[in-house]
Amino acid sequence: MLAGKISRIPWQKGMEQRNIRRFQMSPDGKYIAIHGRYGNIHLMSAKSKEWIGTLKMNGEVIAIAFNNDGTKMYSHGETGEVYVWDMSSRKCLHKFMDEGCVTGTAITISPNDQFLATGSDCGVVNIYDTRTIYDTPSPQPMKVLLNLTTEITNMKFNCTSEILAMSSSFKPEALKLVHFPSLTVFSNFPARGEFIRNPNSLDISTNSGFMCIGNNVGTAYIYRLKHYRNY
Repeated sequence: MLAGKISRIPWQKGMEQRNIRRFQMSPDGKYIAIHGRYGNIHLMSAKSKEWIGTLKMNGEVIAIAFNNDGTKMYSHGETGEVYVWDMSSRKCLHKFMDEGCVTGTAITISPNDQFLATGSDCGVVNIYDTRTIYDTPSPQPMKVLLNLTTEITNMKFNCTSEILAMSSSFKPEALKLVHFPSLTVFSNFPARGEFIRNPNSLDISTNSGFMCIGNNVGTAYIYRLKHYRNY
């Protein structure tokens, strides 16, 4: 990025992949996880850009998230099942059915690795305690959030695991902030009369000082979260 150079990655025939539109980088900088077809998750080395393996889940892969140190990966998709992968052995540690979910569309895990949030095509967001998801193939969420009514497209925890931002790009002003650990939704955001329109993307800065929301008409809104002093 600093040099402004483009690195072209040779096509990997074994991946049977026509494009690499959707992918996730592991936070430890080791892997690029690519959303493949037919339930495949292709892993590439972030350093050498070589294909190193493929993980397989049931149904189409729709969402992928890594834990804070990159040792585990979570995937969600068409069948409503959540898969937990060990990145060192590249094996499935556990899979469970997301409560009440038909199709999973989003997944994220808090930086402290305590909370796992899953989003579905009907707007429901489930919050799980990661310490309990391994006990059963059908764990109960600690909180079910019904504040949004259309497909969840984006979710993001802040750096202290105190705030979860969740949104849907299918409806105007479909954006909510959730406080942790009380698991309550902020009633004053977005403010009444504030027309964000359809939020296509969102992110929170490294030290939680700012939150940015991009909408469907090319506008980016930047909010200052005054509770946090640093960027």
